[in-house]
Amino acid sequence: TIMATQELTDKLIAAAARVFNKDAAGITTETNIAEELGSKSLDRMGMCAVIENEFDIVIPFAEFGMYKTIGELADFIASEAE
Repeated sequence: TIMATQELTDKLIAAAARVFNKDAAGITTETNIAEELGSKSLDRMGMCAVIENEFDIVIPFAEFGMYKTIGELADFIASEAE
């Protein structure tokens, strides 16, 4: 299993803070995306777009919900970037 680097994780947390309008300090790899950040479709689409723009990784909107935490999402991005 490919683990995300701290740099990638920090970048993802900063992106999530912008998209979901939350304080980055309150977001960790354990943060549950749907329960703690929000499950609005618009925000999730925004997150997919940010991941595509910042990491050059395409994550289909339908698959975004498979990743429960920021950490799982970061590991997915790391594995795709290999």
